[in-house]
Amino acid sequence: MKRDEALRLAHSEAERLLAAQAFDKAALAEKSGRVAATKFLTPAEAAFVRRFCERVGLRAAFDGGYAGAERCVALFAPEYYMEAADAVESEENPVAVLRATNSAGAALTHRDYLGALMAAGIRREAIGDIAVHGAEAYIFCLAELTPYLTQNVAQAGRARLTLNEVGRAAVPATDESDGEAVAATVSSLRVDAVAAAGFRLSREEAKAAVERGLCSVNHLPAAKPDAAVAEGDLISVRGKGRIRIAEVRGETRKGRVAVTLLRYR
Repeated sequence: MKRDEALRLAHSEAERLLAAQAFDKAALAEKSGRVAATKFLTPAEAAFVRRFCERVGLRAAFDGGYAGAERCVALFAPEYYMEAADAVESEENPVAVLRATNSAGAALTHRDYLGALMAAGIRREAIGDIAVHGAEAYIFCLAELTPYLTQNVAQAGRARLTLNEVGRAAVPATDESDGEAVAATVSSLRVDAVAAAGFRLSREEAKAAVERGLCSVNHLPAAKPDAAVAEGDLISVRGKGRIRIAEVRGETRKGRVAVTLLRYR
């Protein structure tokens, strides 16, 4: 599919820019014989780029530095790569990891670390996830920024920071099972029904959240209250947090659907 024809698949200016970036990065990878990557994408942006690439036949892989990362880059590999996913293991993958520690052992928050990075003049699209583990954090960023960040980000609030580049193996495992397990029954696997059970809302409140654009499924806006959801889907409601449908256990004797949800804040 030609570039101009492919860009017509976008429904907004923001989507058109993402589509153009994906198309151009794929062309660059093929021309240069090297992996080409976008900046870090939000979950919604990554979901659009993934769908766009599938529709127009572009080979893309997505990597945020660890399994389950929310913010990630889209990687485009030249034709000689057997699989696009091989780009993740390539030395040309631009995702790097910095470990941030502070001598006082202060328990800083995600906002503290992000604020320190923004104060240093770093654009949000250059930073991926920030995984906080106790008194330290692991910052996923574009590799080209690591020298600048290690030399210029030295404080978050009143805490003095030390940033060092580390390998991915140094990052503690992130286990989504740490979410709060909630057993529930729902009338059907509709997004409003599951959201109501997971966030302790009335059915009308859940329906209103969808209709007001406050509810997302797998990082994309829920289309309508009766949109179908399935095991594994991630549902979020602005201001309420996130839930994942961990298991659909089957139908109860009363004809309802038994589910296990994982709830995160």
